[in-house]
Amino acid sequence: MTVKQTQPTAKQQADMYVMIGKQMASSYPWWAMLIAFLMGAAVGLIVLGWWLWPVQWTQAKPASLSNDPQNNKGYMQSYLNFAATTYGTGSMSLEQTAYFLGEGWTVQDVTAVLDKMIAADYAQNRVFLEKFRNDLDAYGKAGGVVGPPNAPTNVPGISSQVAVVLAILILLLVIIGAFLILRRLRSEKPRPAAVTGAPGPAAAGTAAADLGAAAAVIPAVSRAAGGARPVEKTAWPGETRSPLTQFATTYAFGDDRYDMSSSIDTAGGDFLGECGVGISETIGTGAPEKVTALEVWVFDKNDVRTVTKVLMSEYAFNDAGLRAKLAPKGDAVLAQPGEVVELKTQTLKINARIVDVVYGGGAPANSYFQQVMLELATWSDSIS
Repeated sequence: MTVKQTQPTAKQQADMYVMIGKQMASSYPWWAMLIAFLMGAAVGLIVLGWWLWPVQWTQAKPASLSNDPQNNKGYMQSYLNFAATTYGTGSMSLEQTAYFLGEGWTVQDVTAVLDKMIAADYAQNRVFLEKFRNDLDAYGKAGGVVGPPNAPTNVPGISSQVAVVLAILILLLVIIGAFLILRRLRSEKPRPAAVTGAPGPAAAGTAAADLGAAAAVIPAVSRAAGGARPVEKTAWPGETRSPLTQFATTYAFGDDRYDMSSSIDTAGGDFLGECGVGISETIGTGAPEKVTALEVWVFDKNDVRTVTKVLMSEYAFNDAGLRAKLAPKGDAVLAQPGEVVELKTQTLKINARIVDVVYGGGAPANSYFQQVMLELATWSDSIS
């Protein structure tokens, strides 16, 4: 029997990337933190800071003006030059001029800029600049300040844009937290058992031809049963090595969300790939779904492909239409106890042993599964 290579479904690809992310986060926490930080910084700086909510400066104080005269951006020097001229011509007193210099800097900061102006590009206004500088220095030594009295020189704060972003982030965290809590509570809550009554004598003939009207007992389904349960590693026929991993999983009628997946890791925690079992095809109508085929799949990170085989009920296996419909998903295998299904990729090998198969009642006979118990073992050619 040959192995058919199929393209992974969108759901399998999404699950695969999520699993790879989890493995990276658990195996390389510092790298995961670094990547998360860089992505957050890129989104925050480029998307939020430069696109959605770019910073817009308004009502700037003289202390915040550009101090780069060489690139024609000496706005601070121009303001101080005007202030020195205004004071030197007697239009304003020294106290008034110092007041309009605004908060955010000190007398020493202003005189340091004036010293550079006197020695550089503002020599044509040297008389006013020197007088303003000397008088301001004396004013500061006498206890005077620039800007409004008692105003802090550096007021820490938070911009309205940053406040909006923080509020959105906090809201998102609350929503995500509530969603995760509700999802956990729902997944842990067992489904109630439902019983459909047997059809009356008048409807017996119709029920024999209608799968949806078949009598069935729907057991409570545990999500843990459908997950991957590690089991003791055993010897497998034809294998000289013990499995890298071995686990069991059970599909039960009523578990319409059955989709088990498990990562394949080395003993050191290195991610090799992923394998799983999920619902492939259903028949009939109504709830719960009547599963007539399951698919076993394996993904190899070194092969970048997904190999799949389809486990079919007797009804589906012998139905030409269903066989043709499911052919693109992988080779058809009749699900029967004791059957071992082998899937191989470039470096991985998966054996799926069908431990037990129980069919649901009703017609057509043996058309949907009541329960399927599987045991999966994995090997890697890259590990001797």
